[in-house]
Amino acid sequence: MKKKIFISLIFSVLAACGAPKTVDTNTLIEQENIEGLRTRQAELVKQNNIIKGELNRVIDAIDRLDKNKKRSFVTVLSLKNQAFYHTVLLQGVVKTDQNMVLNAEFMGNVNAINVKEGQQVEKGDLLVTIADGGLKQNVALQKVQLDLAKTLFERQERLWKQNIGSEMQYLQAKTSFESQQKSYQQLQQQLNKSKLYAPFSGRIDDVMTEVGQLVSPGVSPLLRLVNLNRMYIEVDVPESYYPNIEKGSNATVEIPVLNHTFSSKVIHKGSHISTGNRTFKVSVAVDNIHTLAPNLIATVRLVDYQNPNAVIIPLEVISENFSGDQYVYVVDKTNKARKRLIKTGKVEGNMVEILEGLTGNDRVIGEGARLVKENENVQITNAL
Repeated sequence: MKKKIFISLIFSVLAACGAPKTVDTNTLIEQENIEGLRTRQAELVKQNNIIKGELNRVIDAIDRLDKNKKRSFVTVLSLKNQAFYHTVLLQGVVKTDQNMVLNAEFMGNVNAINVKEGQQVEKGDLLVTIADGGLKQNVALQKVQLDLAKTLFERQERLWKQNIGSEMQYLQAKTSFESQQKSYQQLQQQLNKSKLYAPFSGRIDDVMTEVGQLVSPGVSPLLRLVNLNRMYIEVDVPESYYPNIEKGSNATVEIPVLNHTFSSKVIHKGSHISTGNRTFKVSVAVDNIHTLAPNLIATVRLVDYQNPNAVIIPLEVISENFSGDQYVYVVDKTNKARKRLIKTGKVEGNMVEILEGLTGNDRVIGEGARLVKENENVQITNAL
């Protein structure tokens, strides 16, 4: 059908253009008539352009009117401006600033352990008592001597103010009182170390000693005390993300061992870049749904870029030509596939941000994008 129309069209165009008789091409060549050949070339080019134009009209009409013509089936994407977030995936560790091993500060045998593992305690609660080895009696004796020195000093001070007695007697009484006072304070401080009190509220995680065990200052661990109410997740972030992550940045946290995922925010951004691994520390808040344990591994997605009004499309519909230019196919008003050059931004999962080339009103071909050709008629199978 197309071939017959094409031959008829050629004859009709030639007949319409054949007013004056043209010189035979072979004759022009034999005569070496350059000007005649150029004129002949211009005539043929003009005729060819007319034929091409008419041929395109015929083909377009056939495509439009032929109901039985096979068309490519495609789906189109409904584009709209929406929020786009790019994240960086990192590993973090659950931590708490109040996770402490309490060591003995006094040498002696453990007299009493007043708590059990897992017990909740408050700041100031008595945890462990160590035998003082008679130090308490020494403190009591020193207190008696201090009270006597104080009485003598106060008496000598009253006499000195009344100009009674010598200055030497006054100074001796004062020196004796101050000396006894310092000795008493030192003994009292040592005696206080025989009792271990909770430095903060928390839970007894581990009891590391037994009643009767001999312990030494700074060497013998007694208890581990942990405050599980002040947990956070610490992440080492590469320095390349330093300008993009701030306090308040959004994050998604997963605790793999608990199969638990939650949304969070950055609560602290470190200002120091480690020279060892070129990272800075970020702290991310935890939720209260699960009771976490220090040193649990966490997977953290930190948002380092966001665009609240972005055009995004699936990465799979984008193609690339030999020059490295990226493009997609869109469907125009006549349901033809048109190639559209685009410029892409960041990729998140299987979605990519479009910086240039598309708007929210374009109909981008989804399924079938790899099979269509430029100017091909397509049939849309999904309704928008």
